[in-house]
Amino acid sequence: MITSKVRTGPKPSKLNVTYFKNGGSASKKSKGSKICPAGKAWAKRTFDTYPSAYANMAASKYCKDPNYAKGAKGKK
Repeated sequence: MITSKVRTGPKPSKLNVTYFKNGGSASKKSKGSKICPAGKAWAKRTFDTYPSAYANMAASKYCKDPNYAKGAKGKK
């Protein structure tokens, strides 16, 4: 005779875990936004439609290197 386990009742919930660095405060990874405010402002000035994948990629590159794409406009 074959028996199978059938779960009844509520589904088990996932735990909300916050990762802490050595200092004890919440890490930047858990705060949500990875793009710096200067990068967002630069992307809004540079691209016609800011909330796009391409603009977000460029904004994150700008945060890592503020000289990213400097002088790209107007050079011939």
